[in-house]
Amino acid sequence: MNANRGWQLVVSSIALAAVLTAILVLSGLDWAYFVLIQNLRLFGPLMVADPFGYAFPVLVVGGLFAGALRVPQMGYGIAGRAVLISTVLALTISMALKAVTGRVSPPHHDFGAALANADNSGGFNFGWMNESILGGWPSSHATVTFAIAVTLVFALPAARGLHLIALILAAGIGIGVTFGFHWLSEFFSGALIGASIGAWVGGSAAERVRRAEHLNADAD
Repeated sequence: MNANRGWQLVVSSIALAAVLTAILVLSGLDWAYFVLIQNLRLFGPLMVADPFGYAFPVLVVGGLFAGALRVPQMGYGIAGRAVLISTVLALTISMALKAVTGRVSPPHHDFGAALANADNSGGFNFGWMNESILGGWPSSHATVTFAIAVTLVFALPAARGLHLIALILAAGIGIGVTFGFHWLSEFFSGALIGASIGAWVGGSAAERVRRAEHLNADAD
């Protein structure tokens, strides 16, 4: 996939994520989900998902490069570079969107119990850095982890077990941070945008693998 088509895919996913967010906010589902989580007090998964979200890219990239040293012909090196690129792109794009959209974080136990009865799910302070980017729209945890998982789906098409594990972990991390730091719509938005980045970068990596295999076949 060339760069122009890749950016078109990412921009389309951002537009779709914006529409989905508007639906969840205006329907009250974002707030209803937040209230449910607060009532269930599911804060334990948050404590696991938040730090693991930072470790996930390091573990995947490190594992792929280690695999490339053992079995170079399996394409792990190309996949490792693709995951690294996906991670950087996902983090850059999500942080840039956070900086300009200024989404107000949910009033969870760390941000003020006094606000717990006030629906602020529609709070956006557009501009530049009008709100903290530690929360915000979209979730960087979801964007990065889904970018990695979908990159693996495209770059290593035969590794179906790895795909399943990566997608489950991405979903777990993304949902986990909605138990405190993020609105539900920020998870879905991050997942959509991350998946588009993964499809772009992973698809490009798959094309490089196919070209390399073709050249090897011709050489033989």
